[in-house]
Amino acid sequence: MRVTQPVGIVQMTNIAIIKYRTNNNQKFEIACYKNKAINWRNGVEKDLNEVLQVYEVFTNATKGDVASGKELQQCFQTDDKDQIIKIILGKGDLQVGDKEREAQLEHYYRDIVKFIQEKCIHAISGSQLTQQSIEQAISKVQFVVKTDKSVKLQALQCIKKLKESFFIKRAPMKVSISFIDEQMELVHMMLEELGLQDIDQQNNKFIFFIDPKLFRTLSNKINENKFKSTLEVIEPAIKQQIDGIDNIAQVKLQMRLQKLQISDSEESDDEQYQKYKQKGLKKQKHQKKQQIQQQQQMKKQVEEDEQNQLKQIQQQSQKDNAISDMSKQFKCTQCLISFDTNQEFRQHYKTDWHLHNTKLKQSGKICLSYEEFLDGQIQFKMLK
Repeated sequence: MRVTQPVGIVQMTNIAIIKYRTNNNQKFEIACYKNKAINWRNGVEKDLNEVLQVYEVFTNATKGDVASGKELQQCFQTDDKDQIIKIILGKGDLQVGDKEREAQLEHYYRDIVKFIQEKCIHAISGSQLTQQSIEQAISKVQFVVKTDKSVKLQALQCIKKLKESFFIKRAPMKVSISFIDEQMELVHMMLEELGLQDIDQQNNKFIFFIDPKLFRTLSNKINENKFKSTLEVIEPAIKQQIDGIDNIAQVKLQMRLQKLQISDSEESDDEQYQKYKQKGLKKQKHQKKQQIQQQQQMKKQVEEDEQNQLKQIQQQSQKDNAISDMSKQFKCTQCLISFDTNQEFRQHYKTDWHLHNTKLKQSGKICLSYEEFLDGQIQFKMLK
C-alpha cells in the first residue's frame, strides 16, 4: 500500500514516521503528520484520524509494507488496531526537525513565563510582574527550557532559580475550610499550629491566606485528623491591586545584592532569615564551647607547670641532702609548710608562691595557701 496524503499537500514534505520496537525486537511504524503527533503527545489532539496520514500499522512505512494481523496479535497480544496505534504513538520514537523543535521550545518558554506571571509577585511590593521583566530575569539566570519535562515542573524550577538572584516569591492563596460545629475548635487549633494568622470566620467556614507550599501539608493534616472538613481554593494567587496599566509597567524585578541559597523545599525569605539566625546561635555556642575548653587547657597547663617546679625542687633536694639528718625539720612561717632538709627549705624560698606570700605579708595582708595561689595564677593568665 502506498502512503498517500490529502489533496493540496505536497507528498513527503509533512510526514513523520514513528518507529516502535517490541520486546522481541520486532519493528512497527505508523505514518503521521508532525505537528499532529506532537499535539497528541501533549494531550491537545484526541482524534486519531487527524493524526494519521494512513490508518495502518507498517513494518516498513517507506516501502508500504503493512503488518499482518498475526504479527500484531503476537507482539501486542491484541488485534485492536486503535489500541496498537495509541501504544506506538505514545512510546515510539518520533524524529522532529529543527523547525518543529524550535516551535516546541518557544511554546514551552511562553507557557513557563505565563505560569510565573500568574503564580508569582514582587517580594517587596507584592505587585504583579510584567512579562518583559520575567523574560529578562530568566535570561540573566540562564535557565534552559527542555521539551522532555512538563511546563509546571520547569516553571517551579525556574522560580526557585529566580528567587536566588531576584526579589520574587509565590503569590499567597486564598482558601477556605468548612467545618461542623463540634470540630470548629480543633480545626482552628490545627491552623494555629501551622502558623496561619488573620483567620476570618464566616458561618461554618474559616477563610485565610496561605503560602502555596503549605497547601499540601494542610490537606494532609485534614486527612490525618479525619476532620469532616472541605478544603477549597477561592483564589489561587492574590496580587496587589494596582490602578492603571502605567503603574504595572513600572514594576520590575530587582536583583539581590547577595545570592541566596534556596533549598529544594523552596524556602521563603523569612525562613532564610530564621535559618541564618539559628546558624548564628550555633556559631556562638560553638565559640563558647571552644573558650571553655581553652580555659580548661590553660588551667591544666598551670597546674602541670607548678607540679613540675615542685618536683624539680624535691628531686634536687633529695640529691643534695641524701646524707643529711632526715629527722631535722624546717618550717616556713609564711606559707605554713614544713621541710625535712635545709636544702628543700632554701629551695622553697625561691618559689613564686613564697615570694608572693612575702609581698602580701609586707603589705599587711593574709598569706595564701598553695591552692589559693594556684587559682590566682590561673585567673591572671586567662585575663591576658
